[in-house]
Amino acid sequence: MEHAPPRNPVVIILDMAKGYGWEPGGLGYDMVARVRRLKDASHAAGVPVIHIHSLRRPTDHVPNPRMLVGTNNLDVIPELLPIDDDIIIYKRYLSGFSHNDLDYTLRTMGCDATIICGASTDNTVLWTSADAFQHRYRVIVPEDCTMVHREGEDPAHQTIALSIIRKVLDGEVLPLDGVIAKYLRPR
Repeated sequence: MEHAPPRNPVVIILDMAKGYGWEPGGLGYDMVARVRRLKDASHAAGVPVIHIHSLRRPTDHVPNPRMLVGTNNLDVIPELLPIDDDIIIYKRYLSGFSHNDLDYTLRTMGCDATIICGASTDNTVLWTSADAFQHRYRVIVPEDCTMVHREGEDPAHQTIALSIIRKVLDGEVLPLDGVIAKYLRPR
């Protein structure tokens, strides 16, 4: 199905906080530079950027909570630090829409399309894409700005998740260069 060009896209960066282990030389760290390029292109195009990651409380009773309130694990990694009007929203479960004001924020911004990146493709990116679709936002995913961020996972998980986004959620999945050329032209 061919879509009309979005009028007001928003870039959503998922789970790129210190508590997720984004360290130079670590698993998936090469993706950080591509997400930074997406973020920079968004700013140059005047497209808003929202950073979303988990927040846990001691009362949540989840195993191995690393994204605890009051720790620097909640900080966005230095390479992607929010600037100017960037927004930080905390999610309480898998989807970026989980128990927070993301939908309200997008609606008050006049958003009609979400450009979703980050980790993990088969988890947070997929759930956030599904919720965006259900909330009637167009879903766009730069495929090289997302990954399965767990050691030893089968690469097929990424392929399957992106296929679901394409075929079930009617999302557009394309390389970063394609997203920038099509949706993030400098103003």
